[in-house]
Amino acid sequence: MVRDTALLDERNQMMATLDTLLAAVNHASTEQRSAIDALVATSADLLDRVGTRFGEQVAGETGKLEAVSAQVAVAAAEVASLGEAFASAVEVFGRNNSDLIERLQAIEGALERSLARSDEQLAYYVAQAREVVDLSMLAQRQIMADLQQLGAARAVAAEEAA
Repeated sequence: MVRDTALLDERNQMMATLDTLLAAVNHASTEQRSAIDALVATSADLLDRVGTRFGEQVAGETGKLEAVSAQVAVAAAEVASLGEAFASAVEVFGRNNSDLIERLQAIEGALERSLARSDEQLAYYVAQAREVVDLSMLAQRQIMADLQQLGAARAVAAEEAA
């Protein structure tokens, strides 16, 4: 009975450890999800700012274009200036787009590293859970073997008594 109680206590302790490990996995998953959500929100904000800035630049350059087009007959030099201003806006947009691509690539790399780390942690927790289950199964087999031996010993004792 004492041995069975000790084995039961050990099994309960293993189950508590397994519960703790599962809670840690859930917590890590929640934190990773929060980090991914934050990265997505930051990326969306950056895209909104780039779009707004580009819209403002286009609106500003559109105003210049209207003024220049009204004076096109008067000065061809102003038309060239408008072309340069538009080229500048396109260049700024190109640079912003390149910066955005670099940042998104950095985010992608961070996400890949985070997922790899998560996979490693999950594999570790699964291995620990398997070990706990294997130990539990081994303990149960030992209990069964001990009970069978005890039953055989009682049967022999009963035959000897008879």
